[in-house]
Order: sequence, then C-alpha cells, then structure tokens
Amino acid sequence: MNDEEKVFSFAPEEVYEDNRNRTTIFFQVLGRKFWKLIQFNLIYLILNIPAIIISYFLSGYLINSLSLSAETPDQIIAFFLVYGFPPMILLMAIPVIAVGPVQAGLSYLLRCFSYELPTFYWSDFKDKIKENYKQGLIVSIINLAAFIFLLIDFHLYSQLSNNGNSMLLAAANGLLILILILFIMMCMYIYPMMVAYDLKIRHLYKNAFLFSMGRFLPNIAVLLICILLITAPLLIVVFTGNIMVLSAIYIYYILLGFTLPGLVINFFINPVIDKYLKAAPSQENSKK
Repeated sequence: MNDEEKVFSFAPEEVYEDNRNRTTIFFQVLGRKFWKLIQFNLIYLILNIPAIIISYFLSGYLINSLSLSAETPDQIIAFFLVYGFPPMILLMAIPVIAVGPVQAGLSYLLRCFSYELPTFYWSDFKDKIKENYKQGLIVSIINLAAFIFLLIDFHLYSQLSNNGNSMLLAAANGLLILILILFIMMCMYIYPMMVAYDLKIRHLYKNAFLFSMGRFLPNIAVLLICILLITAPLLIVVFTGNIMVLSAIYIYYILLGFTLPGLVINFFINPVIDKYLKAAPSQENSKK
C-alpha cells in the first residue's frame, strides 16, 4: 500500500502521543476558533456594558493624571481614544474590571478552547453564567473596589510627592506599583479557577496570590503579551496621527480585544492551575 492509500496514520493498537507544544496548539486553535472568538467577543462586549461604562469614567481619571495638554475638543477625544481608554480595555481583558458572571462564562469557553475540548458554545456559556452568578458578581465588586482603592492611593502619594521629595514616598510608590502588578496577575487566575474548581472566594484569592507570587516571571511574560496585543497597535497612531488607523484599531478591539488576550491567558495559566489543584480533592462543597 502506498502513501496515498493510507487511511490512518497510526495502527489501531498504537497509542497516539500529542507532542505539540503549547505555542503550536495556540495558533492551531486560533485558526480553528477565529470566528467563534469574534462572535463571543461581540457577545461579551454587549453583556459587559456596565464594566465599559465604569472604565469610561476611570479612563477620564487616567487622562487627568497624565496631565496631557489638550486645547480643543478634538484633541481631548484623541487623547481619550489613544491614552485613556486602551489601558481600560487591557484591564477588562485581563480581567480586572468585568461583569463577573459574564466573565466566568467566557473563561469557561476559553478554557475549553485552550484544551481543545468539545463544547456547546452558547449553552455552556449560559450555564457557566448561571452557575457562577453570585460568586462572579462578588468577585467583580471586590476587584473593582480594590482597583479603585489602589488608584486613590496612587493619587494621594503623588500629591504628597509633589509637596516634598521624600525617599520614603518614592519607596511607597514603588511598593504600590508592585502590589498593583501582583493584583493584576491574581485577576488572571481567579475566573479560570472559579469555573473549573469548587472553591470559596477566600480560596480563590489565596490561590491566585500564591500563583502570582510563585510564577512571577512567567506571569510577567503573559502580562506583557496582553499589553502588546492591546497597546502595540496604538504606537502606529502615536507616530503617524492617522485617524483611519485609530478607527481600524478600535474595530480590532470590538472584534478580538477581549477574547484574544483571554485566550493567551487561558493557554498559559490553565495548565499551571491544573498541575497544582487537579490532584487535590474539592476543597469546598458550596460556594460562598
């Protein structure tokens, strides 16, 4: 039998071994699930409107803190679209700011994509929203409150620093930045654990903190990839000032701004979570 007549690559008694690395699987999944990622990005965008509204106001605060000089309404809008809102999109994609139940549904789908597991897209999405409604809502409120608290701290320390150059205040600012980075890393782990394991809220945060500390450098790498996916295209706008490019970038945000970074996060952190939690028995019988 020649090669063209072969039907199976493996004999029935042979065991198939998948020797693909995670990067190869990622791009294969990205190609196969590309349109599903767009579809659920649009769905997520609609269901995540409360988080988008909150991000809109927070981006205004960010613009003010950057002290950008805008003289005309057009400049104000341009600064908002280039410097204000994209960081908020990043925080929604990670996700620090989110509608918790909706994020839980999306995290479950992205988890299935990352493991190439079969899934009933819409029904599984809705089921995970219902199953994690209470816990997801509580987590989203906690995350938002913690993030706003950190922003207030940054504002207070910056005001104190302006009144006097103190090494102590500089050290405090450095510590706040480290806390913010760790908090953002924790947010990458919380929702994937929520949809895969029966954990109470305090255990979600405890495990997320341990993962963020124990895998600090790999987490930084994942975080940098997400930052590049959201902010790198804006460099073209910064250097060219082309409004058409800016429009194309926001179309990209609408189509893939949440699901593409989410897929990256789930691809790299789910194996880590499962490595340490899978063998352990369910820690809790009910969610808080």
